[in-house]
Amino acid sequence: MKWPSDEFKMSLIQKNLLPNGPSLRSLAEKNDLSASTLYSWKRKYVKRLGMKTSNEWTPEKKMETIIKTASMEEGELGEFLRQNGLYSTDIAQWKQEFCSSQQLAGRVGRPKKSQELVELEKSHEALKKELRRKEKALAEMSARVVLLKKSQEIFGGREEEE
Repeated sequence: MKWPSDEFKMSLIQKNLLPNGPSLRSLAEKNDLSASTLYSWKRKYVKRLGMKTSNEWTPEKKMETIIKTASMEEGELGEFLRQNGLYSTDIAQWKQEFCSSQQLAGRVGRPKKSQELVELEKSHEALKKELRRKEKALAEMSARVVLLKKSQEIFGGREEEE
């Protein structure tokens, strides 16, 4: 079997790099090659050109790229992808990941409190309730003492009764 030339390899990989280009699997099927062979060719091609792989991008950079590429024409998008070592499938995947994470975040609602926090809040409420009860009891006792002193002033003390 004759090994494919570098030009042939590059042409297949470049077809894949085009916006809306065919997947590596479909290219492999059309050319009677294994998909793993095309994936290895693509890795070598990307490495040779010094491109960053898509998993080296931060989430912030991915979001910035999604926004930037949303309004680009096909030719401009292709040039941007080649310069940054990206594939149209990378951006599509990032969009899907971002949208699914937003949907999940919207469905979750409030984050659950930890069990320790729930117990501390219950304890705090119980302590506040006990403090209010004791303050009321203290206020009642203070009022009784004041009334007792006033009644002693008005009616005289116990000493006079004896």
